[in-house]
Amino acid sequence: MSSAEAPPLLSVVMPAYNEGATIESVIREHAAVLTRMKGRIPTWEIVCVDDGSEDDTGLRLDHLAQELPQLRVVHQRNQGIFGAVSRAYREARGGSIYSTASDGQWPAENLEAMYAAFSAGADLVIGVRTNRREVYTLWRRVISFFFNLMPRIVFGVVLADAGSIKLGKRAVFEFELLSQSPFFEAERIIRTHRSGLKIGCVPIQFLPRAAGKEKGASLRNILGSLRDLLICFRAYGGQRAARVN
Repeated sequence: MSSAEAPPLLSVVMPAYNEGATIESVIREHAAVLTRMKGRIPTWEIVCVDDGSEDDTGLRLDHLAQELPQLRVVHQRNQGIFGAVSRAYREARGGSIYSTASDGQWPAENLEAMYAAFSAGADLVIGVRTNRREVYTLWRRVISFFFNLMPRIVFGVVLADAGSIKLGKRAVFEFELLSQSPFFEAERIIRTHRSGLKIGCVPIQFLPRAAGKEKGASLRNILGSLRDLLICFRAYGGQRAARVN
């Protein structure tokens, strides 16, 4: 982008790790929705971070970028969910950011409903999955339940669905966070709430995974999230107590 060129209005960002079976269709679907929303979003980009994929994800992305000029592909060695998503946020150039996934579970049409709530004045919009019982295993539902419950108990903040897709102002995605695990998105919501910014929630579509392997509920991610919750409690807990008292 030249120095004279204005940044895009919206950056759609997504990490990708071994998503060769879905990545092309996901990006094409988002490009189609963004094109349809041209009246509301005249300029946009899609930023996809290939997090050291071991399949043909990177190759497919590079080929697609030659066809779709709004697509920017970033390749890096594998750094996990936190490293890939954080890199995507840093690479984004838009005034607002839509954070989604490349696994095909989040239909691109969700962006339209979320953008309506964003345009109505929310600083951060969270997509709430209403059908997790039908899509997730019992183990995955239990993990998701406690992932959203613990911050409510510890920090007094209702997360709604912290691990879901999000749309918000760029500043929300530039918070300097303490977490380095999947808990970092919960911390982002906590920071947004404590900053006095407006948070909106929108019911969204969520589909079963058609290909690839689910990675969010791994033991490593669970332990990392518990560690980061304790770190955030030490950092933010006193602030909450002061405000309550």
